[in-house]
Amino acid sequence: MGENKRITVFDCTLREVGYQTGWFYDTEFVQDLYIFAQGKGIDFIELGFFHNAESDPGRGIFRYCSDRQEEIADLFGSIKNRVKISAMRDIQRPLSELKPKNASAVDTIRVLTRSHETDFAVLRRQVSEIRNLGYEVYINFTSAGYNEPEKNAEFADFAVSEQVPMVYFADTESIMTPDYVTRAIDICHAKGLKVGMHFHDKNGTADDLAVIAIRSGVDGCDYTLMGLGGKWLDGNLTVENYLHSFGYSGGYELTRLKNELIKQLIKYNKHSAAG
Repeated sequence: MGENKRITVFDCTLREVGYQTGWFYDTEFVQDLYIFAQGKGIDFIELGFFHNAESDPGRGIFRYCSDRQEEIADLFGSIKNRVKISAMRDIQRPLSELKPKNASAVDTIRVLTRSHETDFAVLRRQVSEIRNLGYEVYINFTSAGYNEPEKNAEFADFAVSEQVPMVYFADTESIMTPDYVTRAIDICHAKGLKVGMHFHDKNGTADDLAVIAIRSGVDGCDYTLMGLGGKWLDGNLTVENYLHSFGYSGGYELTRLKNELIKQLIKYNKHSAAG
């Protein structure tokens, strides 16, 4: 490890690149990605969403993380180990019913709420339901770059009141500045709350903002292989940035995974939901 503080790491490749593949992937690629994460200090592999299949038909299994649990469990099978499996619950979209944690391959649910659409009553019900079903729960506030400090403080107060251990601010429009990042981290830490960042890369600033976030004591970051993915093909923070920041070597395993991801993009691009 390098000198940087240990952070919580979500590899969001499957969820984010799913916009380009329709959440279809070859089993071997998914398993190789999970095995790679085991030895690189990555804490979570994030699959996709809990969308309603009738409202959003024709996608791969990771779009429907409630209804396709048996297939997901079979896919990970005996390789499931230290690295947890997560998925996002986008509460402003049609959802499928959640299964209890003991009937699910998913360990952790990150509730996605658009900052400007957030209804605390709805969010509170979702957090309570998820926790009562046995899952670990975090909250992701998207389009957060537009938030004034007072809004982020309000979100932090809510998380503390609901005993949510960590919130994430997502720079959906790639407008966060270094000052914004450090201030958001300081606001949450002042309230005793852990905070993570999800940087998009429309402007090529994700890697630079990650360096600032890590130096400012951020508690978590989201990454994807080669920074690929996103609904608007806008990219993300790179796994390579994480490995470099914390002293890991990707080696041949990383080179192979990157090549395999390109093959997935080619093979399944006809199912793309991006652009």
